[in-house]
Amino acid sequence: MDAMSPSPIELAVVGVARNCSRSLRRDIARLRAATAGCGAARVHFLIVESDSDDGSEAALAALAREMPAFRYLSLGALRSRIPQRTARIAHCRNAYIDALRDDPQYAAVTHVLVSDLDGVSKDLDAAALASCWRAGLPEWGALTANQGDYYYDIWALRHPVWCPGDAWEQQRALLPQLGKRAADEVALFSRMVHIDPDRPPIEVESAFGGLGLYRREALLSGRYVGLDADGREVCEHVALHAQLRAQGHRIFINPALINARSTKHAGRKKFWRTLRRRLWNRLRGRNDL
Repeated sequence: MDAMSPSPIELAVVGVARNCSRSLRRDIARLRAATAGCGAARVHFLIVESDSDDGSEAALAALAREMPAFRYLSLGALRSRIPQRTARIAHCRNAYIDALRDDPQYAAVTHVLVSDLDGVSKDLDAAALASCWRAGLPEWGALTANQGDYYYDIWALRHPVWCPGDAWEQQRALLPQLGKRAADEVALFSRMVHIDPDRPPIEVESAFGGLGLYRREALLSGRYVGLDADGREVCEHVALHAQLRAQGHRIFINPALINARSTKHAGRKKFWRTLRRRLWNRLRGRNDL
């Protein structure tokens, strides 16, 4: 049961997929195991696919035959009419919003778990997901994921102090002055911090981290947008979350919602931190002689 609602939980797990045939079955198995222990009365799966050339649609069809609650939508080849990647992703994400709103089989869904299908939620478990319903949480419209080593999803992140704007836009602006390594460090890696899973929820303007749990009414109050007013690619989650907050829905990073112990995205940060620590230890060893 949801600690903030007397109604039973009915959960829809949704995501978008392109060329996912190698990782799809593993990702769905992990999500099934995690959601089986979260107390939901029923769990649906809905995946929106487009532009695959690796047999992804066949893999999705096989899962649909094996799992009665699994459904997928194939939108075919979108690249010719929607050339920008973020615009295509937003278009596909809006397809699951439309299905959740319009299809009668999802009418009783109370919560929606949005998951990337690129292996980032490889360590999600039932306890992490159940933390979203523990007593004492502030009223929320969305709870997004944390990672065990460093929080990586800086593009989707908006926080008035931690990351007030588009970090990649800042990185590009700094490149001529600082060069790539320093620009990356200032704009991106300095913001990839370790968040202790025992910390209270962190209210943000936007976040994702590969996984987000939404209340139905919150998610359906917005639309994904992958381009800004000038036609430049932007993170599709940011516009959605701005619309949710305008409707009064609060968004938090849930530090206990660990979906990965480590990610490749924070690899360079870990490399440089490890190198600095080894050099420091070596210098200290020399000073002790």
